Amino acid sequence: MSPDDWEEFIEEWMSYKSSSYYDFERLGGAGDQGRDVVGYVDNPVGSNTYIWDNYQCKHYAAPLSPAKIWNEIAKICYYSFMEEYPFPRKYYFIAPLGIGTKLANLLKKPDKLKKQFFENWDNYCRKNITDIGEIELTDELKSYIQNLDFSAFDKIATIKIIMEHSKTQFHVVRFGVQLPERPITPEISKDVSENEITYVRKLLAAYDSHSEEEITEVCQANKFKVYKNHLQRSREDFANAETLRNFSRDTMPNGSFGSIQKQLKNGISDILDSNYPNGFEKVKDAVSEAKKLQLPITPLASCITVNDRGGICHQLANSDDEVMWCENE
Repeated sequence: MSPDDWEEFIEEWMSYKSSSYYDFERLGGAGDQGRDVVGYVDNPVGSNTYIWDNYQCKHYAAPLSPAKIWNEIAKICYYSFMEEYPFPRKYYFIAPLGIGTKLANLLKKPDKLKKQFFENWDNYCRKNITDIGEIELTDELKSYIQNLDFSAFDKIATIKIIMEHSKTQFHVVRFGVQLPERPITPEISKDVSENEITYVRKLLAAYDSHSEEEITEVCQANKFKVYKNHLQRSREDFANAETLRNFSRDTMPNGSFGSIQKQLKNGISDILDSNYPNGFEKVKDAVSEAKKLQLPITPLASCITVNDRGGICHQLANSDDEVMWCENE
């Protein structure tokens, strides 16, 4: 990974930890004032005392040594002294090759860390904190730092980050690994649930346009074997597609499932725009065409079943006013 890729990777990993924070963001770059990826424990807007954690991304060809971190500590001390932000609750050094033994031992001894930090101010910090001039360790600044709790400075093992990143929606795309096993679709309920109402109403309208008898309720459709079976298959397909949507949400980047839905809608668009003698024939043709479409090769596409394809048609009908089986529904 490049240094930028490393920061992006840590930002992705933060989504795993998001339940521990009010919000998080990546600040790495010019003007970040010593902050790379930060997690806000509470709302920072309009507050000078908000609680936050800093995840400092250091990308070197060797394990992190004390010489590489003095200026980073200086930045966080100086800018909090200047009241740009509060001193963080925790400050984690994160490096691809981890932390060297010397630094690991030093982080376990906050008082010794602070003492050596002061000793290295002139060599590593004074000229490197800002671009506008040298920062002298004045009595006031030193007194402020003396009162800071240096046990805030810590490390996180790279292997732990990778293990937790594997539970995020970004891991499959980031590393090109296989998707985990897809969950089994639960049995559909006997009664139509609230999140099914729209697409089921559209199916009832399709049956009504095909039948000689009025069909506006499920119980009326169930009197006819052809409609009862079609509705049962449609509801099972919808349940499969909903399981796939949730699986995509948990394992793939945002928009992955939406992209599949868009492809399927484009694939059946000519059918949607065509005139049919009744809506039942249209919905059957649309679902049949969806089951034959070639989809882009993606990790998610490899998990899609025939049932999912039909179910996505009903998902679209459930949320998209343009997907109609009958005119003037």
